[in-house]
Amino acid sequence: MMRIVDAQQAAIAALGRAGDWLDATQRIAAWREVRAAATDRLDLDRRAAVSPNASSAQHSATDELTAAAMEVVHRVATDPGRLTRAWADEQIGELGEEVYTELVGVVAIASVIDRFHDATGATRPDLPDPEPGQPSRVRPADVGDIGAWVSQTTGPARANVSRTLSLVPVTNDTWRDLVDSHYSRGAEFMSAVWDRTLSRPQIELLAARTTVLNECFY
Repeated sequence: MMRIVDAQQAAIAALGRAGDWLDATQRIAAWREVRAAATDRLDLDRRAAVSPNASSAQHSATDELTAAAMEVVHRVATDPGRLTRAWADEQIGELGEEVYTELVGVVAIASVIDRFHDATGATRPDLPDPEPGQPSRVRPADVGDIGAWVSQTTGPARANVSRTLSLVPVTNDTWRDLVDSHYSRGAEFMSAVWDRTLSRPQIELLAARTTVLNECFY
């Protein structure tokens, strides 16, 4: 449990710092919008519609996030199962694939933290104060087209969940630490038997059910 708590505290602090292409203020603003999306009228209407394209309404830009960034945050947070390649390409065209990928990563990290607290009955953490600093703005040399919606690592194969955000390594480091602490435990993932409170089959059953409920592509 302490490993999970430590990873979450590290992730909260990380979202308060500049990332790959977003500064700290933008990353915190994205987390704020993840929370707001749960009761946002446009998001609720889209979710209830047969198609999310049924409404022509759009989210407005804020001081920190462009309209396209708002669209990515709100759609990924509330209706990920109905995202399409055409929708992603449109947002990438507006934002660039690096910014798009980092926004997806921030939403994923924020969602893990908030949902964990909700599930355990704990109070959600306060959003961190933004730390000064500039994004690294480094595009890794070992990424390319592997048939995904965004560029990913082309070198030695990793589990998809570990390389999905490889285009934005600062954000991906935080994401992988959450995955390792909450689920896979790094190299331990390859073992068929896990010495934990729950057995490996029990953990995989929970993981599979959660994946279905979240409409995860994988």
